Amino acid sequence: MKNEEIIYKNEMERIFKILSNPTRLQILVLLENKQLSVNEIVNELSLSQPQVSHQLAILKEHQLVNADRVGKQSLYRLDDPHILNVIDSTKNHVRHVVLGKKHGEL
Repeated sequence: MKNEEIIYKNEMERIFKILSNPTRLQILVLLENKQLSVNEIVNELSLSQPQVSHQLAILKEHQLVNADRVGKQSLYRLDDPHILNVIDSTKNHVRHVVLGKKHGEL
């Protein structure tokens, strides 16, 4: 395997590992159509502020979210909307599996 292919494979594995965390997945879905502060995300998910901040830091490190400073708070937004394509494709696959249907039967 070429060095570049190894790098891509490793990064893909990291992205899927990031998406496997329910909290991070919920945060990405929340940010699909709007910017939110940490406190708004905390209220939406009923989690503690440190938990949400930790997950946002991981998402930011992997360029999935970014923050814009507005006054004293940061508003988080998706940094790469391509990740929603991965999430949507996964949802569609899960529908097939859950309903016991083959692709194209839905």
